[in-house]
Amino acid sequence: MQNSSFATQSLITLLIAALVVFRFAARELKPRVIKSGVWFWARPVILALLTLWLVWTTATVDPAGIDELVVALIAGAVLGAITGILVVRYTTFTPASVPNAVVASGSRITFGIWVAAFVIRFLARYVVPHGADPRTQLPMNSGTVALVAVAFIVIAVLFQRAITRYGRGGGTAVVSPAVAPTTVEQ
Repeated sequence: MQNSSFATQSLITLLIAALVVFRFAARELKPRVIKSGVWFWARPVILALLTLWLVWTTATVDPAGIDELVVALIAGAVLGAITGILVVRYTTFTPASVPNAVVASGSRITFGIWVAAFVIRFLARYVVPHGADPRTQLPMNSGTVALVAVAFIVIAVLFQRAITRYGRGGGTAVVSPAVAPTTVEQ
């Protein structure tokens, strides 16, 4: 009975993950207008607050697990920074038709970077001793949300740089996916 319950829970988790990946792929693989403003920073701020809340909750529920929490947060932050930098590096920017905005076009590479970051997280569940234990999951979940928060903060900062550079409306500047975001091809 317990094995079928575990299998059902695993199948539901896999199905939700597949839906999220499909939705994310559809969004990441099409050009979208990114406009600077208050809402532009909402997602990074919400994710940062969620990370802080998870850290507090994890430390409250399992004060003895602070070491694992710190390791998970550092790993999540480092992986998040790398993910954010790589995503922007392989995103193509073009000026938008509206001021203070840019058209960002992801690619299969940017989608693959996101998938790889989360695969690494889920593999940690099997590598870390007692990785499926709920007390171990709390710090790992905090690290995962930190990964996403840091990635979105890095992406927001670098997208803002692209908006500042190309977001005056009009023009033909394009950042090649093979060139760092600070280099412009004319």
